[in-house]
Parts: sequence; C-alpha cells; structure tokens
Amino acid sequence: MTDSHKTDSHKTEPHTTDASLRRRAIRLVTAAYRRATLGPVPRLFDAVFYERTYPDVVASGLDPYLHFVRSGAAADRNPSADFDTAYYRDQSGPTALDPVRHYMSLGVKAGFDPSPAFSTVAYLARYPDVARAGANPLLHFRTDGRAERRIASPSLARPLNAVFLRGVPEGRQWAYPNARIPRFCLSLLRNAPVAACTQAAARICLLLTLDGSEVDVLTHNLAAFADSALDSLAIEIDMRLRLHPPNPTLALTLESCFHGARDADGTTLVRYAEARLWDLAPDIPRLKASFPPGCLAVRELA
Repeated sequence: MTDSHKTDSHKTEPHTTDASLRRRAIRLVTAAYRRATLGPVPRLFDAVFYERTYPDVVASGLDPYLHFVRSGAAADRNPSADFDTAYYRDQSGPTALDPVRHYMSLGVKAGFDPSPAFSTVAYLARYPDVARAGANPLLHFRTDGRAERRIASPSLARPLNAVFLRGVPEGRQWAYPNARIPRFCLSLLRNAPVAACTQAAARICLLLTLDGSEVDVLTHNLAAFADSALDSLAIEIDMRLRLHPPNPTLALTLESCFHGARDADGTTLVRYAEARLWDLAPDIPRLKASFPPGCLAVRELA
C-alpha cells in the first residue's frame, strides 16, 4: 500500500510541475500584455484579495487585474474588500473603463461611492485637505485615514440627496475659516451689481467650520433675511476667539451662480438662484434648509 502510494505520488508530480510552469508562463505573458495595454495596476486594486476571493483566477494563471478588466468586472467581482463593483455600477451605469479606473478618473468628481460603507462626498467634505491635495478619497482612507482615525461615513448613493460637492471644481470649494484665513465675513445682500458678477458657476460650495452657536446664527439669519427690511446683514466669524471643531460642520451651496473676482479687500460677490445648507455634523450629511434667490459677499479678513 505504501509503495503503491509512493508510486502514484511520483507519477502525478511531473503533471503538477507542468501545470505550475504553465500557469507561471501565462502569468508572465498576460502581465506583459496588461502593462502594454492597460498600464500599471491601479493602487485601488488588491491582487491578493482578488486571487484569494476568486481561486479560479489563480488556476487560470491570468494576470489578476487583466482578468478583472476583461471578465471579472462584468461578473460583478470585487477588486478589493472595500470596493463593491455592483454597487458602483448602479451609480455609474455602463462605462468604457472598468469600475476601478472609472472611479479614480471620473467617479470621484461625480460623487459616486465605491461601496455602501464609504461616502466619497462626505469624506471630501469632512476632510478638505484630502480634496485640496487631489488625493483619491478611498485610497487616502485606506493608506492614511484609517490609521489617523478619520471617519468614513456610509454611502449616500441610494438616497441621492446629499451630493453638494458633485460637479464643483476645487476652485469653487471655499473653506472658511482655516489656518490661513482664521477670520472671515459672510454678508447677505439685497442686491449685487450684475456687472460685478460675470463668471457663471453651476454651484459654489462653502465648507464652513463653525461651532454650535455660529451654526444657529447663520441658519437663523439666512431664514430671516429674505423677509426683513434690511439691505444687508453681516455675519463675522473669527476662529481665534474660541475653540472651533477640527473639521467642517456645514456646507453652504449656492446654486446656479454668477460671481465676480476677489477684489483688493478680499471680497467676492455671488448672485445665486438658491442657497442650500447641509449639516455635516452627523455621520451622514443631510440637507438642513433651503433658501430663495439672493446675493452674498464673502470677505476674507486679515
């Protein structure tokens, strides 16, 4: 029995070696083909996870990322533990790029979420330093944010209501106050000269780091100004006077805008069709209130 077992083992060993060599050769060839046609593997793709989750990929010998692009994504296979292909495709629809490359090049700007557990919009709103650096939010959370104990909020993709950064370029995301501009003033205006507001913008987003009392004052004044007899109403914030939260607590979006250039005293005028106030304090940002058309002066104070 023992001799027979040894004989059988020796007989199958060459076949095992041949299969291993064949897989290795396929891997080398397909990896070279992937580099030539697709380029380097995106950092959001986890080859170890992919092969461990889908052992048939290992058996095929194919380059893991090439397999994902050619057939895995179409079968709703996931490229990493924190990227849900089917969930992402529900938002993006059919795309020429695979879900990973689409998210990295287009999906972040569109506000799409890579999984139910991660909100792209909320992460960028909560941590504007990530947005300013142009870092991919999911990759930042994976490599740095989790270790820094940053918060990843659940996705808002299904209730499509908190998309305040969607389509807003970095130049129209204004964060106040901050280390460079600790003091600023928002002035609600009855009117602003049309000639001073010549640059069109679908949306401008002010990311505001305010404490509880400042939030209440801003909310009340936005609501009351439209019905008041005042020509203007100024709200000044100075983060040097008392402790402020570490991250933005409100987002004020100005919809269908025309704005001017920042003038010599640091003021930018904006005319808008609607103002929306978003509460960023909870894990899931929510629309706090909406306000009618108006004008706003944003002034950076020395």
